[in-house]
Amino acid sequence: MLNEDTCGAIHNLPETQRCRFVETNQDCLSNMNLINYLSWHYCKVDVRSSFNAFWSGLGMTLILIYVFWMMQLAVHHYFCPTLKVITDAFRLNESTAGVTVLAIANGSPDLFTAIASRLQSSKYAFLSCMSQTMFLHIFVAGMVILTKPFNYEPNYYMRDFGFLFLNTAYMDYIHKRPQGINWVSALPSPFIFVGYVVVAVIDQHLLMARIRKLERKRITLNEALQLEELKPQTQLPLKRQEIDWTSKHQGKRNRRIFRQFWNTVAEFDTDRFRRGTLMVKVYLVVKQPIDMVLRILIPVVDMEKPLYGWSKLLFNLQLILVPTYIAYIIVRGYNIAGIAAYLLILMTMVPVSILIFFVTRTDTPPKFFRFTSGMGFLATIFLIFCLTTEVNAMFFTLATILKVSQEFSLATAVCWALSSNDLVANLSLARQGWPRMAFTATFSAPVFGSFVFLALPLVVQSFVNAPKNISVSEGGFGETVCIFVEVGMCFSMLSALTTNFNMRRACGFLLVFYYIFFLGVLILLEKGVIHAYGV
Repeated sequence: MLNEDTCGAIHNLPETQRCRFVETNQDCLSNMNLINYLSWHYCKVDVRSSFNAFWSGLGMTLILIYVFWMMQLAVHHYFCPTLKVITDAFRLNESTAGVTVLAIANGSPDLFTAIASRLQSSKYAFLSCMSQTMFLHIFVAGMVILTKPFNYEPNYYMRDFGFLFLNTAYMDYIHKRPQGINWVSALPSPFIFVGYVVVAVIDQHLLMARIRKLERKRITLNEALQLEELKPQTQLPLKRQEIDWTSKHQGKRNRRIFRQFWNTVAEFDTDRFRRGTLMVKVYLVVKQPIDMVLRILIPVVDMEKPLYGWSKLLFNLQLILVPTYIAYIIVRGYNIAGIAAYLLILMTMVPVSILIFFVTRTDTPPKFFRFTSGMGFLATIFLIFCLTTEVNAMFFTLATILKVSQEFSLATAVCWALSSNDLVANLSLARQGWPRMAFTATFSAPVFGSFVFLALPLVVQSFVNAPKNISVSEGGFGETVCIFVEVGMCFSMLSALTTNFNMRRACGFLLVFYYIFFLGVLILLEKGVIHAYGV
């Protein structure tokens, strides 16, 4: 029997009461964002007709594909170039960037969500984190290897594997404690991710020190070969455009300003359109509105483009828009002196934008334009956060309509929705020649996710309830997913060892097919054919 507090209980009600239920039930409302898809399906569509119900579900599926497509374009064309600039600015190698910048960037929407909920842990937090670990480290890692096979440094692999396995095993251990969790057992959990980051940074400094030591002394042939092997580990595959900041430019400051703006915003692949088939032309036309919206909403600094992709008028417009809509997302509903907080941000940024307009040129980007990556980074994260919540809302709606249990939907559809930005970002990075960063992130991102959704809430709640212990459980599917994660990590380790850490496509196939087998087990659990572990 479904819990009456959950949205899935709607199927226990007569059809005449379902509209009111989805508009008042807290579980239904909390899983919706900009659009209430449940309200649309049960209030606007006559679901008594299977024909109408089918087309309503199909329509949501098509919207889901379009939103996911928009997310993919945002990640590929904006998120990845921004990561390149930030990684280059901090002089990080791919391994350290995967542990720090990429993991935190992909997990920042989760962090904002956790903070917004005041770090309150839910009864499905363990299942959600283990499901995301399974998806990221098994399926996404396998897809990264299939996309771009690569060699991985054994010491980095053992470091990353060790921290992820420690995190998984420790979370499993404290959730199985029959007497509950006290603050002593909860406190070490957040330091796993902190220690992971510290060790990664120390690793890079030790690597750089070793290279400098070899470069300073007269080295033998073996040491020279060793040096040649070490140097690529510190370099990033960037082809930087050189800009002459010192030259004196002639002509008007705003020469062709509107043409520059239009060419940047409405950029269109006309050659591909002319040469392409009918399907290619339809694809380009349908994609163009998405591209234009993203170009306006996200400032990007691509060091591999001429002038870093500078457009004066567009930059000034983004200087107003980006802080405003970010503030709207963060402080929506908050007022200061009777004025909406995001409107105050808007009024603050207008004079700043006007000032920058008068001191910049169209033919040369200002030196501070390189630091726009920070604004673009935040803009991309918040936009992906909004798109991810819409994808999550549609998955939740389809799961509710299809009468899928909440635990099954959390382990599958909701997990895919929450981790879809990681999937797109990692595959895009792999295609662009950064497979090591993407692969490292499949270790670090689950650790960061557990840090946000499990470790921090457990610490907060254990201190609030001290000296009493807090009682949490792994749920019906939680222990099963955790066991599959641990076995899957053993498969991952075995594939790396047997190929001497040459991550070949065979390793990727092994991980992807293991995840498909895992999905088959979940389906059998949902249908009641087999029993979950611990039940």
